[in-house]
Amino acid sequence: MNENHYILTKEQAQKYVNQLMEDVPYNINIIDQDGTIIASGDPGRIGDFHFSGKKAFDRKAKVLVYTDRNGERQGANEPVTIRGEMICVVGISGKPEEVQNYTKLLSSMIKLLIEQEVDAMLSMQKKQDDEMFMNDLIQNTQGIYGEDIRKLASDKYHIDLTQTLTVVLSKEANALKQLAQSLKLTIFTYQSDALLLVNTNVVSREHIKALTDDGTWVDNGQNIAESIANIQQTAIYFSLLQLDHTGPVFVKDHPFYLFTPGIFKKDDVLFERVDQMEDELATTLAIFIKHNLDTRATSEELFIHRNTVNYRLEKIHRHTQLNPRNIIDLFVLLVYLGYKIKPNAYP
Repeated sequence: MNENHYILTKEQAQKYVNQLMEDVPYNINIIDQDGTIIASGDPGRIGDFHFSGKKAFDRKAKVLVYTDRNGERQGANEPVTIRGEMICVVGISGKPEEVQNYTKLLSSMIKLLIEQEVDAMLSMQKKQDDEMFMNDLIQNTQGIYGEDIRKLASDKYHIDLTQTLTVVLSKEANALKQLAQSLKLTIFTYQSDALLLVNTNVVSREHIKALTDDGTWVDNGQNIAESIANIQQTAIYFSLLQLDHTGPVFVKDHPFYLFTPGIFKKDDVLFERVDQMEDELATTLAIFIKHNLDTRATSEELFIHRNTVNYRLEKIHRHTQLNPRNIIDLFVLLVYLGYKIKPNAYP
């Protein structure tokens, strides 16, 4: 729909008439550019030609009818215009001196109703266009964007897809609102998250820190799908290890984005052992890693005795055949624990 062109359907017109007649003690007609009554409180008049309504439309001015004649009835007929464009004429049957004030009011009300519907439809269309654009970008897993989408990105969204991009992701759109407004950019929706795309050369790390909060995740690159995957992978390990963070998380500051399934070969037997590990053991292992293998700090955070921590670590060793005190085995455990966490579960 073009926001500068308005089309009033018969169904919309009748809906407006039904709404307005609840508050107006006169019959209401809506007349189109051909002088045809397309909606009325009197169903028998729908489809009739309305001479004065046609005259009001052509003149773009109010027309009063003082006597019943040639199929016309006494009343007042008021044009409805939006941004200078004639939309329709609203007519009220009755003595002109009694109803002409109503027609002016009804004209304004119909204009408002039309504008509200148009705004809602344009908003929905924009949302659909934004989602389609973002889906096209994300489905391009190679990060090689064609001329058409590059042009759309530049013309409509002020993004240069040939340059490095910063992806900013958050559970809440409000968390990105200030940053988006400062850069005059669109906040997109990705799954249930809010996403902002901005060329890296126009936004600084300090700018992002100042205008976002601790629910925000940031990555840079030329492949949008890859950056989103990096954010998700990092979020998995932040959740797993219960890592605290204040302010936005910059993915490249942490190694977790490297732990992607595509890099590591997945041993199904080993994964099943880790996957079947009791939640209590998985939590103990995560806190153990978080505290750099310090059993005392682990016991303090979990409110258990150090001997209990040691017992659980031994149990993990027996269950998985991987020793959490061995650096290589511990690394494998950490990677495989990431498979257990649901993607996109941001802490």
